[in-house]
Amino acid sequence: MGTATIQASAEGSQFKTAQIEVISAGGETTKPIEIEIAPGWLPADGISTSILKATIRDLSGTLAEDGTIVKFAAGEDFQDVDGDGYYTEGVDQLRYDTNGDGKWNPIGIIAPYALTQDGVAEVTYTAGFRTGTAYIKVTTGPAGQQIQDYNTILLVPADTVAYIVLTSEHPIIQVRGTGGGEATQITAVCYDDNGNRVDEDFPVEFYIINGPGGGENLNGEESEPVIANTNPYGEARVTLSSGTVSGTVRIRAKAGSILSYSTIVTICAGPPFDISVGVLPCNIRGWDKDCVEADLCACVVDIYGNPVPDLTAVHFSTEEGMVHSSDQTEDGCAYTKYLSGDPRNNGLAMIWAETIGETGIVRDSTVLIVSGPPASVKFLSYPQSLLADGISKGCVMVDVRDVNNNFVVGGTPVKMKTNFGSVASGVTSDGCYASLYETELISEVLTQDYSMPSPYLDDGVGVLNVLTAKSGFVSASVYVTFLTGYTYSKNCEIDMETQVPYGATVPIVVIIQDRYGNPLGGHEIVADQSRTTNGTIIGTGYTNAFGEAAGFTFTAASGGGETAIVTLCDEDPRGKVCIAKKIKLGED
Repeated sequence: MGTATIQASAEGSQFKTAQIEVISAGGETTKPIEIEIAPGWLPADGISTSILKATIRDLSGTLAEDGTIVKFAAGEDFQDVDGDGYYTEGVDQLRYDTNGDGKWNPIGIIAPYALTQDGVAEVTYTAGFRTGTAYIKVTTGPAGQQIQDYNTILLVPADTVAYIVLTSEHPIIQVRGTGGGEATQITAVCYDDNGNRVDEDFPVEFYIINGPGGGENLNGEESEPVIANTNPYGEARVTLSSGTVSGTVRIRAKAGSILSYSTIVTICAGPPFDISVGVLPCNIRGWDKDCVEADLCACVVDIYGNPVPDLTAVHFSTEEGMVHSSDQTEDGCAYTKYLSGDPRNNGLAMIWAETIGETGIVRDSTVLIVSGPPASVKFLSYPQSLLADGISKGCVMVDVRDVNNNFVVGGTPVKMKTNFGSVASGVTSDGCYASLYETELISEVLTQDYSMPSPYLDDGVGVLNVLTAKSGFVSASVYVTFLTGYTYSKNCEIDMETQVPYGATVPIVVIIQDRYGNPLGGHEIVADQSRTTNGTIIGTGYTNAFGEAAGFTFTAASGGGETAIVTLCDEDPRGKVCIAKKIKLGED
Protein backbone atom coordinates (compact mmCIF):
# COMPACT_ATOMS: atom_id res chain seq x y z
CA MET A 1 0.00 0.00 0.00
CA GLY A 2 1.15 3.57 -0.73
CA THR A 3 2.06 5.54 -3.81
CA ALA A 4 3.64 3.69 -6.70
CA THR A 5 5.46 5.45 -9.49
CA ILE A 6 5.15 3.86 -12.95
CA GLN A 7 7.48 4.80 -15.81
CA ALA A 8 7.13 3.71 -19.41
CA SER A 9 8.81 4.60 -22.68
CA ALA A 10 8.90 3.59 -26.34
CA GLU A 11 12.14 3.38 -28.24
CA GLY A 12 13.38 6.88 -29.10
CA SER A 13 10.88 8.63 -26.85
CA GLN A 14 11.04 10.14 -23.34
CA PHE A 15 9.90 8.39 -20.19
CA LYS A 16 6.28 9.00 -19.20
CA THR A 17 5.59 8.90 -15.48
CA ALA A 18 2.41 8.36 -13.47
CA GLN A 19 1.68 7.85 -9.81
CA ILE A 20 -1.00 5.50 -8.47
CA GLU A 21 -2.20 4.70 -4.97
CA VAL A 22 -1.75 1.02 -4.00
CA ILE A 23 -4.45 -0.36 -1.71
CA SER A 24 -4.96 -3.76 -0.14
CA ALA A 25 -7.44 -6.22 -1.47
CA GLY A 26 -9.40 -6.00 1.75
CA GLY A 27 -9.88 -2.24 1.43
CA GLU A 28 -7.35 -1.38 4.20
CA THR A 29 -4.23 0.58 3.29
CA THR A 30 -0.86 0.81 4.90
CA LYS A 31 0.85 4.10 4.07
CA PRO A 32 4.51 3.37 3.23
CA ILE A 33 5.62 6.86 4.42
CA GLU A 34 4.15 8.73 7.33
CA ILE A 35 5.45 12.28 7.82
CA GLU A 36 5.12 14.12 11.11
CA ILE A 37 6.23 17.78 11.48
CA ALA A 38 6.25 19.51 14.84
CA PRO A 39 5.50 22.33 15.04
CA GLY A 40 3.56 22.64 11.80
CA TRP A 41 4.24 26.36 11.42
CA LEU A 42 7.23 28.59 12.01
CA PRO A 43 8.04 32.28 11.83
CA ALA A 44 9.88 33.00 8.58
CA ASP A 45 12.94 34.20 10.43
CA GLY A 46 15.69 31.87 9.13
CA ILE A 47 16.41 30.41 12.59
CA SER A 48 13.29 28.73 13.94
CA THR A 49 13.17 24.94 13.55
CA SER A 50 10.75 22.03 13.40
CA ILE A 51 11.47 18.30 13.87
CA LEU A 52 10.46 16.16 10.92
CA LYS A 53 9.98 12.41 11.44
CA ALA A 54 9.40 10.09 8.48
CA THR A 55 8.19 6.57 9.41
CA ILE A 56 8.94 4.02 6.63
CA ARG A 57 7.08 0.69 6.24
CA ASP A 58 6.78 -1.96 3.56
CA LEU A 59 3.49 -3.07 2.05
CA SER A 60 2.85 -5.41 4.92
CA GLY A 61 3.28 -2.63 7.44
CA THR A 62 6.67 -3.76 8.69
CA LEU A 63 9.02 -0.96 9.69
CA ALA A 64 11.97 -0.42 7.39
CA GLU A 65 15.31 -1.86 8.32
CA ASP A 66 17.69 0.33 10.24
CA GLY A 67 20.01 2.28 7.97
CA THR A 68 17.47 2.65 5.16
CA ILE A 69 18.24 5.88 3.24
CA VAL A 70 15.46 8.47 3.27
CA LYS A 71 15.85 11.58 1.09
CA PHE A 72 14.42 15.03 1.95
CA ALA A 73 13.76 18.16 -0.15
CA ALA A 74 12.16 21.41 1.12
CA GLY A 75 10.89 24.08 -1.26
CA GLU A 76 8.29 24.74 -3.89
CA ASP A 77 6.05 21.86 -4.96
CA PHE A 78 7.33 19.85 -7.94
CA GLN A 79 6.67 16.53 -9.71
CA ASP A 80 9.71 14.29 -9.35
CA VAL A 81 9.77 12.86 -12.85
CA ASP A 82 13.05 10.99 -12.49
CA GLY A 83 12.15 9.85 -8.96
CA ASP A 84 15.50 10.71 -7.40
CA GLY A 85 13.92 12.73 -4.59
CA TYR A 86 15.39 16.05 -5.65
CA TYR A 87 14.47 18.70 -8.22
CA THR A 88 16.33 18.17 -11.50
CA GLU A 89 16.34 21.18 -13.84
CA GLY A 90 14.93 20.30 -17.27
CA VAL A 91 13.53 16.96 -16.07
CA ASP A 92 11.24 17.52 -13.13
CA GLN A 93 8.13 19.68 -13.41
CA LEU A 94 7.36 22.68 -11.18
CA ARG A 95 3.77 22.48 -9.96
CA TYR A 96 3.49 25.54 -7.72
CA ASP A 97 5.80 28.51 -8.36
CA THR A 98 5.30 30.64 -5.23
CA ASN A 99 7.42 33.60 -6.32
CA GLY A 100 6.67 33.43 -10.06
CA ASP A 101 10.28 33.31 -11.22
CA GLY A 102 9.76 30.20 -13.39
CA LYS A 103 12.18 27.98 -11.52
CA TRP A 104 12.18 25.76 -8.43
CA ASN A 105 13.40 27.43 -5.25
CA PRO A 106 14.29 25.82 -1.94
CA ILE A 107 12.45 27.16 1.10
CA GLY A 108 14.33 26.86 4.34
CA ILE A 109 17.06 24.33 5.13
CA ILE A 110 16.75 20.54 5.57
CA ALA A 111 19.26 17.70 5.53
CA PRO A 112 19.34 16.01 2.09
CA TYR A 113 18.97 12.53 3.66
CA ALA A 114 18.88 10.56 6.88
CA LEU A 115 19.06 6.87 7.89
CA THR A 116 16.21 5.08 9.59
CA GLN A 117 16.40 3.74 13.08
CA ASP A 118 13.47 1.68 14.26
CA GLY A 119 11.82 2.61 10.96
CA VAL A 120 12.06 6.35 11.56
CA ALA A 121 14.29 8.90 9.81
CA GLU A 122 14.47 12.18 11.74
CA VAL A 123 15.79 15.55 10.51
CA THR A 124 15.58 19.19 11.56
CA TYR A 125 13.96 21.76 9.30
CA THR A 126 15.11 25.39 9.63
CA ALA A 127 12.69 28.08 8.43
CA GLY A 128 13.46 30.30 5.47
CA PHE A 129 12.94 34.05 5.27
CA ARG A 130 9.94 33.97 2.96
CA THR A 131 6.41 33.47 4.21
CA GLY A 132 4.13 30.89 2.67
CA THR A 133 3.98 27.12 2.35
CA ALA A 134 7.11 24.99 2.22
CA TYR A 135 6.61 21.53 0.66
CA ILE A 136 8.67 18.76 2.33
CA LYS A 137 9.19 15.86 -0.13
CA VAL A 138 10.29 12.50 1.33
CA THR A 139 11.68 9.76 -0.96
CA THR A 140 12.98 6.25 -0.20
CA GLY A 141 13.52 2.96 -1.96
CA PRO A 142 15.95 1.56 -4.51
CA ALA A 143 16.35 3.09 -7.96
CA GLY A 144 13.33 2.47 -10.11
CA GLN A 145 11.24 1.48 -7.07
CA GLN A 146 11.23 4.72 -5.07
CA ILE A 147 8.21 5.69 -3.08
CA GLN A 148 7.44 9.34 -2.21
CA ASP A 149 5.16 11.42 -0.06
CA TYR A 150 5.10 15.01 1.14
CA ASN A 151 3.85 17.21 3.90
CA THR A 152 3.81 20.99 4.33
CA ILE A 153 4.93 23.52 6.88
CA LEU A 154 3.56 27.05 7.04
CA LEU A 155 6.01 29.94 7.38
CA VAL A 156 4.34 32.97 8.88
CA PRO A 157 5.49 36.57 9.33
CA ALA A 158 6.63 38.00 12.65
CA ASP A 159 3.99 39.54 14.90
CA THR A 160 5.57 43.03 14.81
CA VAL A 161 5.84 45.68 12.06
CA ALA A 162 9.41 46.58 11.21
CA TYR A 163 8.81 49.03 8.37
CA ILE A 164 6.03 50.42 6.19
CA VAL A 165 5.97 51.15 2.48
CA LEU A 166 3.41 53.85 1.63
CA THR A 167 2.14 54.29 -1.93
CA SER A 168 -0.58 56.15 -3.78
CA GLU A 169 -2.72 54.61 -6.49
CA HIS A 170 -2.79 57.91 -8.39
CA PRO A 171 -0.01 60.43 -7.63
CA ILE A 172 -2.04 63.18 -9.34
CA ILE A 173 -5.71 64.01 -8.75
CA GLN A 174 -7.93 66.99 -9.59
CA VAL A 175 -9.35 69.78 -7.47
CA ARG A 176 -12.85 68.95 -6.28
CA GLY A 177 -15.65 69.70 -8.70
CA THR A 178 -13.48 70.51 -11.74
CA GLY A 179 -13.68 67.18 -13.57
CA GLY A 180 -11.35 64.23 -13.47
CA GLY A 181 -10.44 61.95 -10.58
CA GLU A 182 -10.85 63.61 -7.19
CA ALA A 183 -9.66 60.73 -5.01
CA THR A 184 -6.87 58.19 -4.75
CA GLN A 185 -6.28 55.14 -2.60
CA ILE A 186 -3.36 55.33 -0.18
CA THR A 187 -1.90 51.91 0.67
CA ALA A 188 0.43 51.11 3.55
CA VAL A 189 2.18 47.73 3.12
CA CYS A 190 3.56 46.56 6.45
CA TYR A 191 6.60 44.29 6.64
CA ASP A 192 8.29 42.42 9.42
CA ASP A 193 12.03 42.61 10.01
CA ASN A 194 12.60 39.71 7.57
CA GLY A 195 10.95 41.57 4.72
CA ASN A 196 7.71 39.58 4.85
CA ARG A 197 4.30 41.18 4.79
CA VAL A 198 2.64 41.06 8.17
CA ASP A 199 -0.62 39.28 8.88
CA GLU A 200 -4.08 40.85 8.98
CA ASP A 201 -5.62 43.08 11.68
CA PHE A 202 -2.58 45.21 12.42
CA PRO A 203 -3.90 48.77 13.09
CA VAL A 204 -2.26 51.46 10.90
CA GLU A 205 -2.71 55.18 11.50
CA PHE A 206 -2.79 57.50 8.46
CA TYR A 207 -2.50 61.27 8.69
CA ILE A 208 -1.83 64.29 6.48
CA ILE A 209 1.46 66.02 7.31
CA ASN A 210 0.72 69.11 5.25
CA GLY A 211 -1.32 70.19 2.26
CA PRO A 212 -2.77 73.24 0.51
CA GLY A 213 -5.55 73.55 3.10
CA GLY A 214 -8.51 73.46 0.74
CA GLY A 215 -10.49 70.71 2.47
CA GLU A 216 -8.45 67.69 1.36
CA ASN A 217 -9.20 64.71 3.63
CA LEU A 218 -8.59 61.04 4.43
CA ASN A 219 -11.82 59.01 4.52
CA GLY A 220 -13.69 62.28 5.08
CA GLU A 221 -11.52 63.41 8.01
CA GLU A 222 -9.67 66.68 7.31
CA SER A 223 -7.60 66.96 10.47
CA GLU A 224 -8.00 63.78 12.56
CA PRO A 225 -5.83 60.69 11.87
CA VAL A 226 -7.59 57.73 10.27
CA ILE A 227 -6.99 54.13 11.43
CA ALA A 228 -7.29 51.12 9.11
CA ASN A 229 -6.37 47.47 9.76
CA THR A 230 -4.17 45.36 7.52
CA ASN A 231 -5.76 42.71 5.30
CA PRO A 232 -4.37 39.15 4.85
CA TYR A 233 -1.76 40.61 2.51
CA GLY A 234 -0.41 43.04 5.11
CA GLU A 235 -2.02 46.03 3.39
CA ALA A 236 -4.00 48.85 5.02
CA ARG A 237 -5.84 51.34 2.86
CA VAL A 238 -7.51 54.76 3.11
CA THR A 239 -8.87 57.17 0.51
CA LEU A 240 -7.49 60.68 -0.02
CA SER A 241 -10.04 63.11 -1.47
CA SER A 242 -9.13 66.51 -2.88
CA GLY A 243 -10.37 69.90 -1.72
CA THR A 244 -10.83 73.18 -3.54
CA VAL A 245 -7.19 74.30 -3.47
CA SER A 246 -4.45 72.84 -5.62
CA GLY A 247 -1.06 71.92 -4.26
CA THR A 248 0.93 69.07 -2.78
CA VAL A 249 -0.36 66.76 -0.05
CA ARG A 250 2.13 64.80 2.08
CA ILE A 251 0.76 61.73 3.86
CA ARG A 252 2.35 59.44 6.42
CA ALA A 253 1.44 56.13 8.06
CA LYS A 254 2.26 54.80 11.51
CA ALA A 255 2.01 51.32 13.08
CA GLY A 256 2.91 51.37 16.75
CA SER A 257 6.15 53.34 16.90
CA ILE A 258 7.08 52.60 13.29
CA LEU A 259 6.71 55.52 10.85
CA SER A 260 6.66 55.31 7.11
CA TYR A 261 8.32 57.72 4.77
CA SER A 262 5.78 60.22 3.44
CA THR A 263 4.14 59.83 0.09
CA ILE A 264 3.16 62.79 -2.05
CA VAL A 265 -0.05 63.37 -3.99
CA THR A 266 -0.41 66.41 -6.22
CA ILE A 267 -3.83 68.04 -6.37
CA CYS A 268 -4.01 69.66 -9.78
CA ALA A 269 -6.18 72.63 -10.61
CA GLY A 270 -9.19 72.40 -12.84
CA PRO A 271 -9.55 73.82 -16.37
CA PRO A 272 -8.88 77.54 -17.03
CA PHE A 273 -11.55 79.82 -15.61
CA ASP A 274 -9.80 83.20 -15.56
CA ILE A 275 -6.65 84.68 -17.09
CA SER A 276 -4.70 87.85 -16.30
CA VAL A 277 -2.07 89.31 -18.59
CA GLY A 278 0.52 91.91 -17.66
CA VAL A 279 3.49 93.59 -19.30
CA LEU A 280 6.79 94.82 -17.90
CA PRO A 281 7.85 97.51 -18.36
CA CYS A 282 4.58 99.30 -19.01
CA ASN A 283 6.22 101.84 -21.37
CA ILE A 284 9.00 101.30 -23.90
CA ARG A 285 10.73 103.74 -26.25
CA GLY A 286 9.56 101.91 -29.36
CA TRP A 287 7.64 104.43 -31.47
CA ASP A 288 10.80 105.48 -33.28
CA LYS A 289 12.80 102.27 -32.64
CA ASP A 290 12.34 98.67 -33.81
CA CYS A 291 12.69 95.44 -31.82
CA VAL A 292 12.53 97.07 -28.40
CA GLU A 293 11.36 94.32 -26.03
CA ALA A 294 8.87 94.05 -23.19
CA ASP A 295 8.12 90.96 -21.12
CA LEU A 296 4.60 89.50 -21.11
CA CYS A 297 3.16 87.23 -18.44
CA ALA A 298 -0.27 85.59 -18.44
CA CYS A 299 -1.43 83.83 -15.27
CA VAL A 300 -4.26 81.32 -15.57
CA VAL A 301 -6.37 80.00 -12.68
CA ASP A 302 -9.24 77.60 -12.23
CA ILE A 303 -12.62 78.40 -10.69
CA TYR A 304 -11.10 78.39 -7.21
CA GLY A 305 -8.14 80.58 -8.10
CA ASN A 306 -5.66 77.71 -8.29
CA PRO A 307 -2.88 77.85 -10.89
CA VAL A 308 -3.86 75.63 -13.80
CA PRO A 309 -1.78 72.51 -14.58
CA ASP A 310 1.56 72.93 -16.27
CA LEU A 311 1.69 72.90 -20.09
CA THR A 312 -1.70 74.62 -20.47
CA ALA A 313 -1.47 76.39 -23.84
CA VAL A 314 -1.78 80.21 -23.88
CA HIS A 315 -1.97 82.25 -27.10
CA PHE A 316 -0.80 85.90 -27.28
CA SER A 317 -1.65 88.49 -29.96
CA THR A 318 -1.37 92.25 -30.57
CA GLU A 319 -2.51 94.89 -33.04
CA GLU A 320 0.68 96.97 -32.96
CA GLY A 321 4.20 95.59 -33.21
CA MET A 322 4.44 91.84 -32.63
CA VAL A 323 4.48 89.17 -29.93
CA HIS A 324 5.79 85.62 -29.84
CA SER A 325 2.39 84.07 -30.21
CA SER A 326 2.11 81.07 -27.88
CA ASP A 327 3.55 79.46 -24.81
CA GLN A 328 2.64 76.90 -22.15
CA THR A 329 2.09 77.50 -18.47
CA GLU A 330 4.50 76.62 -15.72
CA ASP A 331 3.21 77.06 -12.18
CA GLY A 332 0.11 78.63 -13.71
CA CYS A 333 1.86 81.31 -15.78
CA ALA A 334 2.98 81.58 -19.41
CA TYR A 335 5.67 84.00 -20.59
CA THR A 336 6.58 85.58 -23.91
CA LYS A 337 7.99 88.82 -25.35
CA TYR A 338 6.63 91.85 -27.19
CA LEU A 339 8.79 93.59 -29.83
CA SER A 340 8.15 97.06 -31.20
CA GLY A 341 7.75 97.56 -34.94
CA ASP A 342 5.19 97.94 -37.69
CA PRO A 343 2.29 98.24 -37.82
CA ARG A 344 2.22 101.36 -35.67
CA ASN A 345 -1.12 102.92 -34.82
CA ASN A 346 -1.27 105.31 -31.88
CA GLY A 347 1.50 104.05 -29.63
CA LEU A 348 -0.93 102.17 -27.38
CA ALA A 349 -0.37 98.49 -28.19
CA MET A 350 -3.33 96.37 -27.15
CA ILE A 351 -2.14 92.87 -26.21
CA TRP A 352 -4.41 89.85 -25.72
CA ALA A 353 -3.83 86.51 -23.99
CA GLU A 354 -6.29 83.66 -24.30
CA THR A 355 -6.69 79.98 -23.54
CA ILE A 356 -9.38 77.33 -23.78
CA GLY A 357 -11.51 76.85 -20.67
CA GLU A 358 -14.22 74.35 -19.87
CA THR A 359 -16.93 76.58 -21.34
CA GLY A 360 -14.94 78.20 -24.16
CA ILE A 361 -12.26 80.84 -24.67
CA VAL A 362 -10.92 82.66 -21.61
CA ARG A 363 -9.34 86.02 -22.53
CA ASP A 364 -7.76 89.11 -21.00
CA SER A 365 -5.96 92.16 -22.39
CA THR A 366 -3.48 94.83 -21.37
CA VAL A 367 -2.03 97.97 -22.92
CA LEU A 368 1.65 98.67 -23.52
CA ILE A 369 2.69 102.27 -24.15
CA VAL A 370 5.05 102.34 -27.13
CA SER A 371 6.27 105.91 -26.73
CA GLY A 372 8.42 108.23 -28.78
CA PRO A 373 10.68 111.18 -27.95
CA PRO A 374 9.31 114.24 -26.12
CA ALA A 375 6.99 116.32 -28.28
CA SER A 376 5.35 118.58 -25.70
CA VAL A 377 6.16 120.01 -22.29
CA LYS A 378 3.50 121.45 -20.03
CA PHE A 379 3.61 123.01 -16.57
CA LEU A 380 0.91 121.37 -14.44
CA SER A 381 1.75 123.38 -11.36
CA TYR A 382 4.17 126.10 -10.31
CA PRO A 383 4.16 128.95 -7.80
CA GLN A 384 2.48 132.05 -9.14
CA SER A 385 4.60 134.15 -6.83
CA LEU A 386 7.35 133.80 -4.23
CA LEU A 387 8.60 136.16 -1.57
CA ALA A 388 12.08 137.30 -2.58
CA ASP A 389 13.63 136.27 0.70
CA GLY A 390 16.06 133.57 -0.48
CA ILE A 391 14.24 130.77 1.39
CA SER A 392 10.70 130.69 0.04
CA LYS A 393 10.06 127.86 -2.42
CA GLY A 394 7.26 126.41 -4.47
CA CYS A 395 6.53 123.03 -6.07
CA VAL A 396 6.96 122.75 -9.82
CA MET A 397 5.38 119.87 -11.78
CA VAL A 398 6.03 119.35 -15.48
CA ASP A 399 4.19 116.94 -17.77
CA VAL A 400 6.08 115.56 -20.81
CA ARG A 401 4.30 113.78 -23.71
CA ASP A 402 5.30 112.26 -27.04
CA VAL A 403 3.86 112.95 -30.51
CA ASN A 404 0.81 110.75 -29.76
CA ASN A 405 0.23 112.59 -26.48
CA ASN A 406 1.29 109.41 -24.68
CA PHE A 407 3.48 109.40 -21.62
CA VAL A 408 7.20 109.28 -22.36
CA VAL A 409 9.28 106.57 -20.71
CA GLY A 410 10.33 107.08 -17.14
CA GLY A 411 13.76 108.62 -16.85
CA THR A 412 13.35 111.07 -19.73
CA PRO A 413 15.64 114.07 -18.96
CA VAL A 414 14.06 117.44 -18.15
CA LYS A 415 16.31 120.51 -18.00
CA MET A 416 15.04 123.39 -15.83
CA LYS A 417 16.16 127.01 -16.09
CA THR A 418 15.25 130.13 -14.10
CA ASN A 419 16.39 133.75 -14.43
CA PHE A 420 16.21 134.30 -10.70
CA GLY A 421 16.36 131.92 -7.79
CA SER A 422 17.36 128.29 -8.30
CA VAL A 423 15.70 125.13 -9.63
CA ALA A 424 17.06 121.59 -10.16
CA SER A 425 16.91 119.57 -13.38
CA GLY A 426 16.09 115.83 -13.41
CA VAL A 427 14.17 113.06 -15.14
CA THR A 428 10.54 112.04 -15.48
CA SER A 429 9.12 109.31 -13.27
CA ASP A 430 6.60 106.50 -13.79
CA GLY A 431 5.69 106.47 -17.49
CA CYS A 432 2.73 104.16 -16.80
CA TYR A 433 0.13 106.48 -15.30
CA ALA A 434 1.97 109.76 -15.82
CA SER A 435 5.22 111.16 -17.16
CA LEU A 436 6.00 113.87 -14.66
CA TYR A 437 8.99 115.67 -13.32
CA GLU A 438 8.68 117.37 -9.93
CA THR A 439 11.10 119.89 -8.44
CA GLU A 440 11.16 123.10 -6.40
CA LEU A 441 11.82 126.71 -7.32
CA ILE A 442 13.66 128.58 -4.56
CA SER A 443 13.58 132.39 -4.44
CA GLU A 444 16.52 134.78 -3.97
CA VAL A 445 17.12 138.25 -2.51
CA LEU A 446 17.29 140.75 -5.39
CA THR A 447 20.05 143.21 -6.06
CA GLN A 448 17.65 145.73 -7.55
CA ASP A 449 13.96 146.36 -8.09
CA TYR A 450 13.27 145.08 -11.63
CA SER A 451 9.66 146.19 -11.62
CA MET A 452 9.55 149.97 -11.70
CA PRO A 453 6.00 151.26 -12.15
CA SER A 454 5.13 154.47 -13.93
CA PRO A 455 4.27 156.82 -12.39
CA TYR A 456 6.42 156.03 -9.41
CA LEU A 457 4.57 153.71 -7.10
CA ASP A 458 5.84 150.51 -5.53
CA ASP A 459 3.58 147.61 -6.63
CA GLY A 460 5.34 145.06 -4.39
CA VAL A 461 6.84 143.23 -7.36
CA GLY A 462 10.60 142.76 -7.34
CA VAL A 463 10.86 140.95 -10.67
CA LEU A 464 8.73 138.96 -13.11
CA ASN A 465 10.86 135.80 -13.29
CA VAL A 466 10.87 133.40 -16.27
CA LEU A 467 10.90 129.67 -15.44
CA THR A 468 11.64 127.27 -18.34
CA ALA A 469 11.38 123.47 -18.67
CA LYS A 470 12.99 121.72 -21.66
CA SER A 471 12.90 118.04 -22.67
CA GLY A 472 14.41 116.89 -25.92
CA PHE A 473 13.88 119.68 -28.43
CA VAL A 474 10.72 121.12 -26.89
CA SER A 475 10.27 123.52 -24.01
CA ALA A 476 7.73 125.62 -22.12
CA SER A 477 8.01 128.72 -19.95
CA VAL A 478 5.94 130.38 -17.23
CA TYR A 479 6.25 133.58 -15.19
CA VAL A 480 6.78 133.58 -11.44
CA THR A 481 6.51 136.88 -9.56
CA PHE A 482 9.17 137.51 -6.93
CA LEU A 483 7.57 139.81 -4.35
CA THR A 484 9.28 142.40 -2.17
CA GLY A 485 8.17 143.43 1.33
CA TYR A 486 7.36 146.71 3.04
CA THR A 487 9.94 149.33 3.91
CA TYR A 488 11.93 148.11 6.90
CA SER A 489 13.57 150.95 8.80
CA LYS A 490 16.42 148.87 10.13
CA ASN A 491 17.49 148.12 6.57
CA CYS A 492 17.11 151.79 5.45
CA GLU A 493 19.87 154.41 5.56
CA ILE A 494 20.54 158.16 5.22
CA ASP A 495 23.82 158.43 3.39
CA MET A 496 25.49 161.81 4.14
CA GLU A 497 28.49 163.38 5.85
CA THR A 498 28.67 162.58 9.52
CA GLN A 499 30.05 166.07 10.38
CA VAL A 500 28.93 169.33 8.73
CA PRO A 501 30.48 172.76 9.31
CA TYR A 502 28.16 175.50 10.58
CA GLY A 503 26.27 177.09 7.69
CA ALA A 504 27.51 174.46 5.18
CA THR A 505 25.27 172.61 2.71
CA VAL A 506 25.82 168.85 1.96
CA PRO A 507 24.01 166.33 -0.30
CA ILE A 508 21.84 163.51 1.08
CA VAL A 509 21.06 160.09 -0.44
CA VAL A 510 18.31 157.93 1.09
CA ILE A 511 18.49 154.08 0.69
CA ILE A 512 15.25 152.13 1.10
CA GLN A 513 15.07 148.30 1.50
CA ASP A 514 12.58 145.75 2.77
CA ARG A 515 13.13 143.36 5.67
CA TYR A 516 15.04 140.87 3.43
CA GLY A 517 17.37 143.42 1.90
CA ASN A 518 15.57 143.89 -1.42
CA PRO A 519 15.96 147.45 -2.84
CA LEU A 520 12.58 149.20 -3.14
CA GLY A 521 12.14 151.49 -6.16
CA GLY A 522 9.43 154.08 -6.78
CA HIS A 523 9.15 155.20 -3.18
CA GLU A 524 8.56 158.98 -2.65
CA ILE A 525 10.93 160.38 -0.07
CA VAL A 526 10.12 163.69 1.68
CA ALA A 527 11.95 165.76 4.30
CA ASP A 528 10.42 165.92 7.74
CA GLN A 529 11.39 169.43 8.76
CA SER A 530 9.45 169.22 11.98
CA ARG A 531 11.79 166.54 13.23
CA THR A 532 14.96 168.05 11.82
CA THR A 533 17.06 170.17 14.19
CA ASN A 534 19.82 172.70 13.71
CA GLY A 535 19.44 172.81 9.98
CA THR A 536 17.21 172.74 6.96
CA ILE A 537 16.51 169.95 4.38
CA ILE A 538 15.67 170.93 0.82
CA GLY A 539 14.40 168.65 -1.97
CA THR A 540 12.06 165.75 -2.82
CA GLY A 541 12.65 162.56 -4.81
CA TYR A 542 11.82 158.93 -5.59
CA THR A 543 13.93 155.87 -5.08
CA ASN A 544 15.41 154.28 -8.20
CA ALA A 545 15.77 150.56 -9.03
CA PHE A 546 18.50 150.23 -6.43
CA GLY A 547 16.31 151.80 -3.72
CA GLU A 548 18.27 155.07 -3.72
CA ALA A 549 16.73 158.56 -3.67
CA ALA A 550 19.07 161.55 -4.33
CA GLY A 551 18.48 165.33 -4.81
CA PHE A 552 18.31 166.23 -1.15
CA THR A 553 20.56 168.76 0.63
CA PHE A 554 21.07 169.67 4.26
CA THR A 555 22.16 173.18 5.31
CA ALA A 556 23.52 173.39 8.82
CA ALA A 557 22.62 176.24 11.17
CA SER A 558 25.17 179.08 11.57
CA GLY A 559 25.76 178.18 15.17
CA GLY A 560 24.25 177.34 18.45
CA GLY A 561 24.38 173.60 18.66
CA GLU A 562 26.97 170.83 18.42
CA THR A 563 24.68 168.22 16.75
CA ALA A 564 21.81 168.07 14.32
CA ILE A 565 19.07 165.50 13.64
CA VAL A 566 18.29 164.86 9.95
CA THR A 567 14.89 163.23 9.34
CA LEU A 568 13.34 161.98 6.05
CA CYS A 569 10.21 159.92 5.49
CA ASP A 570 9.21 157.23 2.99
CA GLU A 571 5.69 158.01 1.85
CA ASP A 572 4.99 154.35 0.89
CA PRO A 573 1.18 154.07 0.97
CA ARG A 574 1.55 150.57 2.49
CA GLY A 575 3.01 152.24 5.56
CA LYS A 576 4.87 155.51 6.12
CA VAL A 577 8.34 155.03 7.58
CA CYS A 578 10.64 157.84 8.81
CA ILE A 579 14.35 157.51 9.37
CA ALA A 580 16.70 159.88 11.15
CA LYS A 581 20.43 160.39 11.42
CA LYS A 582 22.44 162.31 14.00
CA ILE A 583 25.42 164.32 12.76
CA LYS A 584 28.00 166.61 14.30
CA LEU A 585 28.12 170.34 13.53
CA GLY A 586 31.12 172.59 13.33
CA GLU A 587 34.73 172.20 12.37
CA ASP A 588 36.89 169.31 13.62
